[in-house]
Amino acid sequence: ETDDTNKVAQLFELFPQLPEDGQIDVAQHLSNLVPDENYGPLGKLLKNASLPESVLDTLMSDALNRPNSTKLPILLDVAQDPANPEAGEAKDLLELYLDEDYGTNWDQWRQKLQEWLKQNPD
Repeated sequence: ETDDTNKVAQLFELFPQLPEDGQIDVAQHLSNLVPDENYGPLGKLLKNASLPESVLDTLMSDALNRPNSTKLPILLDVAQDPANPEAGEAKDLLELYLDEDYGTNWDQWRQKLQEWLKQNPD
């Protein structure tokens, strides 16, 4: 019986110690508890290429339900990491939003993303 802030902190602390199924469950709970304005730590988990793909899938699903100003920068971060199993999907989604493919020119991706977000505020 703790408030959401304490629950979130406890779940983040517990997360690395859990087996894959437990991490999926905790990722789902965190997705429900973490507000958009505090997404940073959850986004950091999505960028962790060493997590099991099933856990990353759960985190990616959550990211896709966030506002564009939260979702698109994290997709760019994920797309830049070829070791991340979600990199291909993240890049494909960026192409859909930005209607361009800049290959591995990440500076160009970032610039276009910033322009797109200015033109398409949440």
